[in-house]
Amino acid sequence: MDVPRSDESAETAEVFEHIPWAELAVPRKEKKPWVAYLVAGAIAVASLGALAARSIGATPESAPAAVPPTVVAPLITTPNAPPTPEEHVLSEADLLAVTPGQGEVSAAARAEWFVTDFFSSGGNPGASQPVLDALPDGSRLPAAAELGSTSYVEWAATTHIEAVSGGRFRATVLFRMLVAGDGGNYVRLPVQAVDVVVEVDPGGGTRVVDLPMPVEVPTGPLLPGWADPVEEVPDLVREAALRLAEAWGDEPSYIEASEREGGWRVVVAVVDGAGVRWPMTLWVTDQGDPA
Repeated sequence: MDVPRSDESAETAEVFEHIPWAELAVPRKEKKPWVAYLVAGAIAVASLGALAARSIGATPESAPAAVPPTVVAPLITTPNAPPTPEEHVLSEADLLAVTPGQGEVSAAARAEWFVTDFFSSGGNPGASQPVLDALPDGSRLPAAAELGSTSYVEWAATTHIEAVSGGRFRATVLFRMLVAGDGGNYVRLPVQAVDVVVEVDPGGGTRVVDLPMPVEVPTGPLLPGWADPVEEVPDLVREAALRLAEAWGDEPSYIEASEREGGWRVVVAVVDGAGVRWPMTLWVTDQGDPA
């Protein structure tokens, strides 16, 4: 009986049942990248941990940066705190004490304008159209007591003004008048004063409320009299005063001088362009300089 020979296929299967050791190294080579990944992940985690630790550690250092706004804020907001409603309420006295503004300026200009027209009418202001235009519509003025008289306001100036009510102002106007005297010559009258009430609208228009009201001319302050002149005046002082007077006119001449604290009061006479000689005062130091 012949023993069958083993075929090659059976031997091949037997060979695959016993895996050579050389093939066991293949899985080990495939596992090496995973190990590298694990190591890289560990390094990354360690790096993130270090960064987190630094961030946490830096938090206390950045805290002082928030302190200045907290401390400074009250100092900035306290002075600018909104006023209480009571602070917005102004009394009538407060309104009258306001620094003169456009309303006062307009009222003063109209008052001087009105005084000039009124007292330049020769005693018949009712016949002056500018006077009628300044007063309320339909104003009645008395007829002139004397016809044919002539008057002229040489100058007018407001010396005081105050608010009397909403939009109305009282202006005290000083003025000097020239009137025709005997022989047709003009006579300069003493300075006079009147009060004129003017109403000013928001657009700047003005209207005189009533006729002028006579008042007393304000008096000036009391001042000490001039010192008596002295006979012995330093030549330096006298010559300096005459030299300074030449800047105003011609032919300066010395009149008198009195000594004051810090210098001299020197009275000189100077001739103007019309040939009129005027007395004037110059203050000069002991060294001959203007005082």
